[in-house]
Amino acid sequence: MSVPSGFGARIARCFLPFAAGYFLSYSFRTVNAAIGPDLSAELGLQPAAFGTITSAYFAAFALAQVPIGIALDRWGPRRTHAFLLLFAIAGACVFASAHTISGLAVGRALIGLGVAASLMAAFKANTLYWPIERLPLANGLLLGFGGLGAASATLPVDWLLGIVDWRFVIYGMGALTAATAAAIWFASPDSPRRGTSVSAASEFADVGRILVSVAFWRFAPLTVATHAVFLAYQTLWAGPHMRDIAGMSRGEVGIGMALVTGAMAFGYPMLGALADWLRQRGIAPVRTFGVYCVLFVGVQFLLLANPAGGAHALWAAFGFLGCGTILGYAVLTQSFAATLAGRVNATLNLFVFGTAFAAQAGIGGVLSAFADAPIQGHSTALAVAIALQIASLLWFMLARTQSVLAPASAPAGDR
Repeated sequence: MSVPSGFGARIARCFLPFAAGYFLSYSFRTVNAAIGPDLSAELGLQPAAFGTITSAYFAAFALAQVPIGIALDRWGPRRTHAFLLLFAIAGACVFASAHTISGLAVGRALIGLGVAASLMAAFKANTLYWPIERLPLANGLLLGFGGLGAASATLPVDWLLGIVDWRFVIYGMGALTAATAAAIWFASPDSPRRGTSVSAASEFADVGRILVSVAFWRFAPLTVATHAVFLAYQTLWAGPHMRDIAGMSRGEVGIGMALVTGAMAFGYPMLGALADWLRQRGIAPVRTFGVYCVLFVGVQFLLLANPAGGAHALWAAFGFLGCGTILGYAVLTQSFAATLAGRVNATLNLFVFGTAFAAQAGIGGVLSAFADAPIQGHSTALAVAIALQIASLLWFMLARTQSVLAPASAPAGDR
């Protein structure tokens, strides 16, 4: 199928199917925070077990990133994304029918594998189907769909749980995933295939050169630390923190999670517009990224202080400022040849989601260790997260800019 020339047709066929995939990716990523109380009560799960089950999504997601980056370059977003969504459909069925921890973990891991290409495939589709001057707007709107997907897994799911059980919710999400896979496969145009003139071994070798470059290790640690903490809390542990620290009821927690995800849905498009506006006035995206990260850590310090009031506002600020951590992707890719952008993002994703897996499971372990003192448990977990982010901020500020931005530091390659 050819790329449609009309704007409306291009939106319908080239943007919305991939945006729907990213919407569902974030819905799956976040839904355990809403169904967690019911799921834990039914199966008697402790925080450590629940954290491990939920974070299995991130483990599978992370391990798939580098192969997905190569697959997107070889076979395009339509084929790669539609095929992988089949695993998400299977994972939703396994998770919704499971009655053991291992069954839940396998289902969650299959979901993570199935949606692992959602963002990268959508970004790739935008670069293929939209003129370059439209990319900032297209990417900002796409990220907004992710925020809406996260929001859909908060108050709407709480409302559904008053009518149906958590298993029905997951089965329903699996059905929506099947519809999205069909839309991507049948409605979206195919992209020009690159063929196999470049060997897979050569492409993996480029990943190795990325990993030993100075540029990667200046920007990656801060992106990894801040975005992984953002994901760990936004998709799971923010709700229990509101409940145990601020003493919120289940309904109030639902409102708080909706505020976090609503701030994301607003924050991502605004981030793209703000970064572009500042760039036009001589303020480089790397500075915007650094300021966002500092403010994001600052909000966590306020949460660590356990304020008597204002928890909803602080968590909304957490969601809004956490969006800025994704700027690290754009900053990092600018330090490499454009032909390596897909693999640079995929390699960074490997570290981000691998660390998110460790953080989400680790926070659950800390809370289980302090089962009789939940306030101390939450404070300990958040303090460790803050310390790691401060270390990455110091590294970011102390690294030598000159050596990072030198062209020789960016490996050449051809996708």
